Amino acid sequence: MLKFLDSYCKAYSLEYDFMYLPMDFRYLDNLGYAFVNFTSGDAAQKFKEVLQGYKWNTFQTDGGKLLSSKKICDITWARIQGKEGLVKRFQNSTFACDKPGFLPVMLDPPRNGSDPNPAPPLVVGRIWRRDISKTH
Repeated sequence: MLKFLDSYCKAYSLEYDFMYLPMDFRYLDNLGYAFVNFTSGDAAQKFKEVLQGYKWNTFQTDGGKLLSSKKICDITWARIQGKEGLVKRFQNSTFACDKPGFLPVMLDPPRNGSDPNPAPPLVVGRIWRRDISKTH
């Protein structure tokens, strides 16, 4: 998802500083929506104008696998606005996964797709690991 956002931000001179793509950890598939915080209202509006109604047809997974999809992009404004609000919402959350790549991320400095080596994302939230030794 970061690569996808980077490509659009580079093409349209936009910046974003938070991203979370909720996942179904059992099937390792996204739930079909994401939270993205752009650094300005104008950037968010431009992104909406460009991608509203976008047909995914095919997309590439992080592992490079191409998958087909019939999903159509529908962009709406979230109840929680701003990087600070999103970080506050997710910072104490736990996620039942085994990879930090599935967690929400804060981007500091904000990303605009032009840096070939952007700063690594800062993970927001924690991985929840069940202690198997205590279940037997």
